Amino acid sequence: MVRKLVPEQHEGKRQEILEVAHRCFLRHGLQGASISMICKEAGMSPGHLYHYFPSKDAIIEQMADDYLSRLHAHFSGHAEGEQTATVLLSELWSMKGWDDLTHCRILFELLAEAGRNERIRAILKENTDGVRALLTETLKVGQSRGEVDPDLDPHHTSAVLVAVLDAAPMLPLMASDIGFEESRKLITTMVSRFLQPTK
Repeated sequence: MVRKLVPEQHEGKRQEILEVAHRCFLRHGLQGASISMICKEAGMSPGHLYHYFPSKDAIIEQMADDYLSRLHAHFSGHAEGEQTATVLLSELWSMKGWDDLTHCRILFELLAEAGRNERIRAILKENTDGVRALLTETLKVGQSRGEVDPDLDPHHTSAVLVAVLDAAPMLPLMASDIGFEESRKLITTMVSRFLQPTK
C-alpha cells in the first residue's frame, strides 16, 4: 500500500533538511559538505533525502529562493510612505544581532563556489536578479517622492545596494570591535546619504 503524502509533513521535512544542510555548508563549505554528511546529521538515508531533494544543487537553489522570499516579506511589511533607505535595508533592520544574520552567511559560500561551478553561478545570478528587481522598484518609488536622487539609475544602484547588504554579515570577521547596532546605524546612514538628492 502506497503511503499517502501529507503536504504539511512533506514541507516540514524539507525545511528540516534545509536547516541541516545550512549547518553543514557553514561548517564544511559547499564543496566540502556532501550528501552523506547532510544525511548523517539529518538522521536519514540518501534514498530518503532524495525523496525531498533530487540533488545538492536543488538544496542550494531552494536556500536561494527562500532568501528571496524573506526579502519579499520584509519589503511588503512596511507602511506606505516609510523612508526609502529603511525599506531598502529592511532585512538588516529586522535583525536583533549578528547571530540573526547567520542565514546570510551562506552567501559567502555561494559566491566562492560560483567562481567554480556554472550551475551555482546561475542560481546566484537568478537570485540576485530577483533581489535587484525588488530594490529597483523601491528606488523608483523613492525618486517619485523626491527622497532619492533622480540622477541615480535605479537598476545600477540596486547592484551597489546588493553588494552592501551581502557584505554586512562579514563585518564581525573584519572589524570585531564594532557592535551590531553601531554597524547597522552606520550602514543606514551611508545608504541614506548616498541616495539623497543633491541640493
